[in-house]
Amino acid sequence: MAFSSSSSSSLCKNRKTIRSISLPTRPHPSTLQVEEELTNLKTWESSTSRILDAEKISSGLASLERLYTCVDDLLSLPQTQQALSHYQHENLVNELLDRSMRVLDICGSVRDLVSQVKEHLRDVQSALRRKKSDFILDVSFLKKLKKESKTSVANLKQIEHFYGSKPLNLDTHLSSVIRVIRESSEVSVSVFGLLLSFFSVSIPKSKSETKWSMVSKFIQKGATSKDQPRICMEGFDCNIEGIENGLDLMFRRMIRTRATLLNILSH
Repeated sequence: MAFSSSSSSSLCKNRKTIRSISLPTRPHPSTLQVEEELTNLKTWESSTSRILDAEKISSGLASLERLYTCVDDLLSLPQTQQALSHYQHENLVNELLDRSMRVLDICGSVRDLVSQVKEHLRDVQSALRRKKSDFILDVSFLKKLKKESKTSVANLKQIEHFYGSKPLNLDTHLSSVIRVIRESSEVSVSVFGLLLSFFSVSIPKSKSETKWSMVSKFIQKGATSKDQPRICMEGFDCNIEGIENGLDLMFRRMIRTRATLLNILSH
């Protein structure tokens, strides 16, 4: 029995179609771990609408550090490294490198900002211990803090505006890797943005308000007098240093993640 050219062409097309069909691939456990941490961070973000304090910020940073640990594990998988090496000349990988660099820079800037706040609040503590009643928190510092925070927030938004969520046309595993890295970048933007909002206090309207507007975020108030809260040294140190330590850990973790990406692309 002879086949017509049209029948042969149709059969060829059908064969190609059949070869392209494959069963869904189950995500690698490392991918599932990243997705679990992403879910935890999104839950944390939702909870900040009710309360946002130093303890909540520290919790978010700790969760973010765990997320990037899982991302490192995902990048260390042989199939991930092979897939990324194959696409090393594509804009996709350039996007990942740029994202990692931008988020790392912002993390460093936020860390420096928190260190400045810490030193300034210690000046307030010192003045209160000496009962220096005429001490006023430097308004110029508050203005500088507000300006730097706005700049950092703008840089955070620029990342997502520049890249957005471009569609992926890759194999299943690599597509999952790119997606979770993008989402990790986006949630990092959210965490740092909330941290900056926490520190970005409004410029006070009075000397008394100037004195306590920032300090009240880190101390416990007592009833020693109408406008002088009782300083809880232990609570102050724990709160501000908890945030600072969380940022230090996050900064080092982001450096390792970027180093892993660069190492993959160098082979």
